[in-house]
Amino acid sequence: MRVLIRADASMTIGSGHIARCVTLANVLRRDGADVRFACRQLPGHLLQRLAEQSFITYPLPERYEQQSQGATIESSLPWQEDIDALAGQLSDEAQFDWLIVDHYGLDARWEKAARPFARRLMAIDDLANRPHAVDVLLDQNYTAQALDTPYARWIDARCQTFLGPRFALMRDEFQCEPIPIRPKVERVLVNFGGFDAAGQVHATMLALQGFADLQVDFVAGLHNPHWETMSARVDAHPGWRLYTQVSDFFSLMQQADLFIGAGGGTTWERAALGLPTLCISVANNQQLNAQLLAEAGVHLYLGRHEDLAPQRLTSAVASLREDPALRQAYADRSRALVDGRGARRIADALAAAADN
Repeated sequence: MRVLIRADASMTIGSGHIARCVTLANVLRRDGADVRFACRQLPGHLLQRLAEQSFITYPLPERYEQQSQGATIESSLPWQEDIDALAGQLSDEAQFDWLIVDHYGLDARWEKAARPFARRLMAIDDLANRPHAVDVLLDQNYTAQALDTPYARWIDARCQTFLGPRFALMRDEFQCEPIPIRPKVERVLVNFGGFDAAGQVHATMLALQGFADLQVDFVAGLHNPHWETMSARVDAHPGWRLYTQVSDFFSLMQQADLFIGAGGGTTWERAALGLPTLCISVANNQQLNAQLLAEAGVHLYLGRHEDLAPQRLTSAVASLREDPALRQAYADRSRALVDGRGARRIADALAAAADN
């Protein structure tokens, strides 16, 4: 089976789209599939990292002529220019069995135009805010299962859907035992995505300054503009450690008693481990999912990072570290959502459809 994935990473977009696609790609590749990536060369792109993992990559332009200035991560891309750029890269390639698109800026117009590239198309989405013309749609978020038919108006009735955290694209190690819930929080893990574009790691440092007895691991992301300031703060706190990248994030999560982070892809990793979480949204598309999960008793949601005062985060840490019963309740409810086998389920579905 031959699979092409169209997704982007950048300082603005973050690394989450690529990360979850790589998880699925690795499962497909272990099954014998030839998986490739097409990505724009945006500041902070991950093409080199993909190549280091032995994926064939097709670089696409950083900018398009029709692209508007000040575009956000949810702004539409000039779909025809993107199709033309992709066609130029694939001119000598045979048709793929699957084209998987994971991009907020692309919709049914792009998907219809991409049909010549692959026998079947799949979209990975989180927003349910635009039409799709695909054979399979995946939305791994809690909103997709909690809301009533969120994609009914956006997809054809023949489109097969996989909705909710049961299908979350997670690495194999997250098919695991839960972490123990200790009487008191001793170690905290702080991470707000691959790039921390919101600068929330530094803001969290300010909120944690008064907890002299806490061990804290800060994973700050690539090219963090607060790096020097954060390094100085860590030097002044013997129990603090600062990382730009870690090769074994899973191990850091296993050692933690409390996670402070965003409402992105690590939501399901934390859930699989039963890792109690203080969640702060750093993007508009995280807010509803984070709020609904809080209402379901999965984590404590503190709202948008723009609105969060450091004192409120400090108070939440102080309260939660002394409440093992509440942390255990968060752990139990979060683990009920995921079993870590979502990528396997999606890979099996794609293989079954390709055989028909």
